[in-house]
Formats: sequence, structure tokens, C-alpha cells
Amino acid sequence: MGIDGNTQQLWIFVGEKDRWQGKPLYLAILEVLQRRGCSGATVFRGLAGFGANSLIHTVLLLELSTDLPIVITLVDRQDRLQRVLPEICEMVQEGMVTLTPVEVVKYTHRVPGPFPPGLTVGEIMTRKVVSVVPETPVAEVLDKIVDGGLRAIPVVDSGGRILGTISEEDLLTLAGLGLPAPVRVEVAELGLGEAKMPGARTAREVMRPAMPSVTPETTVSDAAAQMADENLKRLAVVDESGRMIGIVSRSDILKTVIDALEEAEASPRPRVNLATTVEASMQPDGVSVGLDAPLADVLDHIMESRSRYVVVTDAQGKVSGIITEGDILKRAGKKVRPEVMRAVGAWLKGGHVASGLALAARGKVASEVMSKTVVTIRGSAPVAEALRIMIERVIKVLPVVDAQDRFIGTLSRSSLLAALARRGGGGASAEPLP
Repeated sequence: MGIDGNTQQLWIFVGEKDRWQGKPLYLAILEVLQRRGCSGATVFRGLAGFGANSLIHTVLLLELSTDLPIVITLVDRQDRLQRVLPEICEMVQEGMVTLTPVEVVKYTHRVPGPFPPGLTVGEIMTRKVVSVVPETPVAEVLDKIVDGGLRAIPVVDSGGRILGTISEEDLLTLAGLGLPAPVRVEVAELGLGEAKMPGARTAREVMRPAMPSVTPETTVSDAAAQMADENLKRLAVVDESGRMIGIVSRSDILKTVIDALEEAEASPRPRVNLATTVEASMQPDGVSVGLDAPLADVLDHIMESRSRYVVVTDAQGKVSGIITEGDILKRAGKKVRPEVMRAVGAWLKGGHVASGLALAARGKVASEVMSKTVVTIRGSAPVAEALRIMIERVIKVLPVVDAQDRFIGTLSRSSLLAALARRGGGGASAEPLP
């Protein structure tokens, strides 16, 4: 980082025993320099010295004196030092203050990232992880996923080492199940038939090999970067032998940023920099439909969207509501899991849905199924505000609006994590001091 303008070095000579308002003078001076936005300062404790009274102070003569010399020095712009000098001179009641011109050849500093420095995955991971072994029957895998409300489950060997992972989608496409377990149960309760398991297949046959992993020593910022780069929702945490000892999710990482923000707000000078705006981090021109859009078209948009939602806007482009895949099924009829959406979409357009699943959705439009209570955020708002809203209200996506409340994009957990990971990458800044 370069320092523009005339630059000077401030030297402040005081004694170790000097005090200001009940605290050591050198600490009080540091607090003033920090509060006034100075670039930084260093305190030196001398081994020996003497002042105007000609009394030598030294660490070798502790019986004579413990008032050793203290020197505080900093380099900054001349105008900033001139603004802080009157307050410093008032505090130094016995000592010396000097200014000398200097030429700054190079000045760099690490930009504060959003993730707490030094925080590791091992400190925030979830340690109780539901898993299966390769020989686990598919029916049992289904039960574990449904009972635990899981989206995926890791497959481990007898030593706890990760072999792969199974998602709900894998069970449908690879195991050949027509409907996920919750739907099969609902269909059975309605007396509409029962989805049959096509043979006694095992986890080994339907799992996807490998699962992205990190070690407990991996920093949170590095884990966030990996998630953002590979578009992951979670990472396995493994020890040196490859044994899985936990899971860290996207939500776990975002919560650490909230904790760091709260800690920073309580300190005299924030250490966390989340000054970037929502507009700079959002996905522009998110998927949206009008109030009168047919439900079948809405479903098409949802299936085409990786985020599995659409924003509903009025004629002026203002947000009226939001629709997720769950909203369609919940408000149209029976509540089922996301993987049945494609079958439902075919049925809505005149196709056939397995097991006679009841879903009275024909003729419905977006305004009838949307969630009308929707939280939005201005594009000019800081990312920190969006992060708080998403974590505190357990929201996965925020529609972003302009100054006239018109829809301009969306901010999801994945895009937010990607923005934070970019800022948390470290490195030296090349900006001048403000």
C-alpha cells in the first residue's frame, strides 16, 4: 500500500511510569492514535537512558529505578499527524515529541477478511454425523435420510474412512425409485398404492465415489474458498488417516462471520471488513415471473434454476412474493420432497405421475401459491446486513431491489459465501491510506 502526500515520522519519548487517566501513558497514546485512524504505531521499551534530570535508568539497577524509557513511533501522512499532535502533546506532560520527514519506499498490509483469523474447521464442525456402510440396504439409507431430514449421507468403510456419498437424487435416479420415501408413505396412507423397492440394492451400488473433504486444521477461510469454487454445500472433515470426524456446512461457515462481526462491533476499531455491497455480490437478473404466470410455467423455471426458486413481481417490477419448489406442492396439495418435482411437472402439463399422487394444481397461477411474506434487501446495503438477515431469519435467498423497490437480482447463501471467500483470500492491498 502506498502512502500519498508528504509523510512524516512521529516520535514520542516518555517514561514507563508515566500515566494518563489511570492507565499507562503509552497505552493511552496508542488508543488515541488508533481512534484517530492512524496507520499504525510501535512501542519500544528501552534498556537504559537518561533524561533532563540526568538520572540514568537501567534494567541493571532495578533497586534504583524501574522507570525505563518508552518510545512510541509511527509513520503517516503529515496532515493526519498534524491533526492528532495537539492531543498527544497535552498527554505528554514530561517527555519529548518530535517529527521528522521520511520517504516511504514500500508499505503493505493485509486486508481484514470476513472470517476470524486462525479459526479452523475443527472448531466449528458438526461432530455427530449420520453415515452408512457400503453394505447398507437402500431401504435403510432412505429411512436414515428421511428420519434425519438429510439431503445426503456419507458412505464410510469399517474404519470410518469416506468412500462416497448418496443424495436423494441418487436414490431416485440410480436406485430406480419412482418417489422418495415421504411420498411413498403419503401415498400409502391415502390408499393410492405403494412404491416398490426394485430389489435389495445396497449403498455401494448407488453411491457417488468420494466426497470433498478438509482436515480439522483447515482454516475457515480456506474451507469457504473451496466451497465457493466448487459450489459445495458441505465438506467432510477427516483426520490424518482419512477417517471422517465431522461435517462443516455452508451455514456453519456463515455463522462464524456473524460472530466475528459482533466481536468487532464491541471493539474500538472493527477488524472485520465487509464494506462490499449486496449489489456487488448478488446474482443479477434472477429468475422471476409475473403474478398471473401459470403454475406449470413456474415449475419449469424452478426446475431450470439451480437455486430452486423464482421471484414473483408485479407490473412495475416490484417484488410481490417468492415461490420455492416446496411452496408449489404445499399450497397445491400434498407436501413432498424436491425430487418428485419433475414428475409433478410432467403431470401438470398433462403427463402421468406415479402412484396416482393427488396434487390439485391445474389452473393455478403464481399469485395463488407464492409466499407473500418475503424479505427483500436494497442493492446498496452492505453484505454484513444481508448476512445477518439470512442467518437470524434462516433465509436461503434474498430478493435484491433498487431504490425504487424494483427487483434487480437475488442473493443466495452460495453467492454470499463466494463473495466472502473472495474477500477472505488475504493478500496485500494497493490502496492509499484514507
